[in-house]
Amino acid sequence: MARGYGVTAFVRDIPHAQHLFNGLCTDLSFYEGDALNAEDVNRAIAPGLDAVVSALGIYQRTPGHNTLTQATNNILTAMKTSGPHRLICISSLGVGDSRGQGDLPTRIIQKTALRFTLSDKETQEAGIRNSNLDWTVIRPSRLLDEGGPVYYLTWTGEQPDKKLVWSINRAQVASLSLDSLEDESSIHKALNVTGTHVCGSK
Repeated sequence: MARGYGVTAFVRDIPHAQHLFNGLCTDLSFYEGDALNAEDVNRAIAPGLDAVVSALGIYQRTPGHNTLTQATNNILTAMKTSGPHRLICISSLGVGDSRGQGDLPTRIIQKTALRFTLSDKETQEAGIRNSNLDWTVIRPSRLLDEGGPVYYLTWTGEQPDKKLVWSINRAQVASLSLDSLEDESSIHKALNVTGTHVCGSK
């Protein structure tokens, strides 16, 4: 919106979403539905959209569930049908070639509390890679509402040999998502991202 985009937010409860935004965004419309319902997703991803940003987050407490993958497959199918070819997907550090990255507490959480969630995200990302869409995956470390480092650092592949802070503000992830949307060089890349106190990092 600050960058001139019109945005439609797909939400579970419109009054609750409107309360959260509290009039901060004027060029914002809402569509209420269930991401696991293919018809809801098809209606929301209508012809004329330029891109889809998926920030789905589904915590899996037990093995054998792939609800995040199912919801993402609905999005991929709707995009192939309706035309928008650009996809930004928020995943998580610990998936794909970022598996095992982070400081010790981060790695422990990945192997314990998040192990079933990350398994679902693995299959989610596999479906995205095989979709033939112009996708970018963003894998943030621990998400904060505020109070995180001022700067952030992105990388692909191996973890950089730098002093990093293993948390990042949600607002920074949102900014990176828009930057990636406007950057064709990010297409077909998985960007790992976390905070840093070093000025000049982004």
